Amino acid sequence: MPTINASDKTLTVGDTFEALDGVTASDKEDGDITEKVEVLSNDVDTSKAGTYTVIYKVTDSKRASSTKVITVTVKEKDTQKPTIDDNKKPSATDTDKKPASTDKQTTSNSPKTSDSTNMTTWAVLMFLSLGLLTGVFIVRKSRKSI
Repeated sequence: MPTINASDKTLTVGDTFEALDGVTASDKEDGDITEKVEVLSNDVDTSKAGTYTVIYKVTDSKRASSTKVITVTVKEKDTQKPTIDDNKKPSATDTDKKPASTDKQTTSNSPKTSDSTNMTTWAVLMFLSLGLLTGVFIVRKSRKSI
């Protein structure tokens, strides 16, 4: 039984499409039979975006045949983004404009967190613990020396 090797393709509007480009066929008995591949159906229109099908058929020397259907997707052209000229020197009007400040956040845009309260609480607890430990060591040292 012959096998057709062809895969789905994606094109852009205006591209050219040759149905047999990249299509191969082989058979266990006959080997490479790519030249016997026929296009049964090809409704691809590269002037319009859409999804199209192509149907291939191949027949070997013992009249065994197989077909393969692939999907060809034609996409719209991407709109080009404006290019930025890195070599452009700033003009007088460019330097007169002040850039918008991006480092300052207004309180209305800032998320509400309790980080400052938690930090204050932890700092107080740390100093109290440190003071308590210092007091314990001083008391122990004074008891040992007596």
